[in-house]
Amino acid sequence: MAQQKSSAHNADGYHWFMSRRIVRALSLVLLIAVSGCGGGASVETLAGLDGSALDAMAKRAETDGANCLVVLKGGELVREWNFGGSSPTALQEGFSTTKSVASLLIGIAQDQGLLNLDQPASDFITEWKGTKSEPVMIRQLLSMTSGRYYDFQTDYAQMAFFSQDKSGFSIGLEQQHEPGTVWEYNNSATQTLEVVLKRASNMAVNDFAAQYLFNPLGLSSRLITDAAGNAGLYAGMQTSCRDLATLTQLVLDQGAYQGKQIISQAFVAEAIKQSSTLKDDYGLLWWLDPSGAYYMSGACGQVAMAMPQFDVVATLMRATDLSSPQSLLTCGGESSEEILLEGFNAASIGG
Repeated sequence: MAQQKSSAHNADGYHWFMSRRIVRALSLVLLIAVSGCGGGASVETLAGLDGSALDAMAKRAETDGANCLVVLKGGELVREWNFGGSSPTALQEGFSTTKSVASLLIGIAQDQGLLNLDQPASDFITEWKGTKSEPVMIRQLLSMTSGRYYDFQTDYAQMAFFSQDKSGFSIGLEQQHEPGTVWEYNNSATQTLEVVLKRASNMAVNDFAAQYLFNPLGLSSRLITDAAGNAGLYAGMQTSCRDLATLTQLVLDQGAYQGKQIISQAFVAEAIKQSSTLKDDYGLLWWLDPSGAYYMSGACGQVAMAMPQFDVVATLMRATDLSSPQSLLTCGGESSEEILLEGFNAASIGG
C-alpha cells in the first residue's frame, strides 16, 4: 500500500517541507474565510488538481514499480508518496537524469565566464588538438551531435561498467562522424564534459556541483566519482524524488531560487528548446515533449518532469538493477513519462 509520509518526521527535509506546509495552511485559511466552511474541499482541488486522479496516478506508478512520487504545483508541495518503505530523502541512483544536471552545471560555468557553449571543447580537452575532434563545440556535446564514437558495447559496457577512468576512456575514443551531422545518444561524449568543466573551473566537478548548485538549493544530492576521481556526468548522481523536484522547479522558475538567480534565464531557455534540426525532442541534455513539457530521464524509469501547461513539477523514481549493462535496458516498466503526462491531464481542473 502507498503511504503518504509526513515530511516533518524527516529531519533532513524539515525546512523544505515546512515552507510548503505554511502555504498549504494559508490556502485552507483563505478557503474558510471565503466559504465559511472547509468541508469537502481538498488541498489538491485548491491547487487546481483533482485529488482522486492524483491517487490513481500514484497507484499506477506503485503498481509499475515506483518507490517514490512527488508533485509540486506552483512551486509548492501538493502530494508525496513513498512506496515499499522508502524514505523521501533517501538517495538512489539517478542514472541519466545526471545528464540534465550536467547541462545546468555547464550553464553555470558559462554564466561565470569560464567557458562558452560555442567554443571548441578542444580548448579544454587539449588531447583533441590536431585530431578530427578539434572542431567539436561544447554545444554539440550538450545536444548529442558531436559525432564522437559510439557503439553499445563501447558505451554501455566498456565505458560505463568497466572503465576505471571514465573521462580518460571517453576523450580517448575516435571521432566517428563530422561534428553536427549525426544525432546519437552517447554516454561517452557526455562524460567528456567532465574534463571540460574540471579544466575550465580548476575544480573537481563534484565540488563545483556542490558549491554552485546542490548546496544553494539545500539538496543532499551528490555526484559519485570513479576510481580515477572523475565525477560522473553521463550518470551516477545520487539523488531523491524531492531533490529532482527542486532541480526541475529551478528550471521551471527560469533558473531562480528564493530570489537568487542560480542559472541565467538565457541558458535555461536554451536548455529546454530544440537544440538541433537532427532531433526535434531534445534540448541541451533535456528531453522535450510536444505538449510543452520537458524532463530529465534516466534508465529504469527515473523521471523529473516540468509541465508548464499545468504549472506542475513531478518526479518518479524506481528501484534499480545495476547487475549488468543489459539490465539497464530491461529494468523499469511502463513509461514514466506517460504515467505523469496522462496522470496530470486527468488531474488538471479547468486547465
